[in-house]
Amino acid sequence: MEGKAATIALVAIGKRIQAARKKSRMTVAKLSTKTAISKRFIEYIEAGEFSKLPGRSHVLGFTRSICRELALDADEIVQAIKSAMYPAPMTEFEITIAQQMKRPLVAKIVNALKCALDRITRSKNMP
Repeated sequence: MEGKAATIALVAIGKRIQAARKKSRMTVAKLSTKTAISKRFIEYIEAGEFSKLPGRSHVLGFTRSICRELALDADEIVQAIKSAMYPAPMTEFEITIAQQMKRPLVAKIVNALKCALDRITRSKNMP
């Protein structure tokens, strides 16, 4: 997908997720607690601002977790995001991570480890 069409698709996905959350009478804070995903990241996802998330694994993993919690078709939504944001094929490592992210406990552990590694990397890159 190209530029504007991709942006429109991502905003539509975000609105769909937000509508499902509201229909479930769930606040962003409660969804954050249930999924262990920061409120800020959930707000980015609902706004269709997936590019503000730290990376591909966060975009796909967080979206999958949120969709599962809201009883949305995670595979369909993740595939739509991939089409809009990542037209290139995934590496073998990314495929392995994506497969592991389908398992809720493993997904939370992988997300926690990724966040920790990101913080370490950022702190080492700071002057």
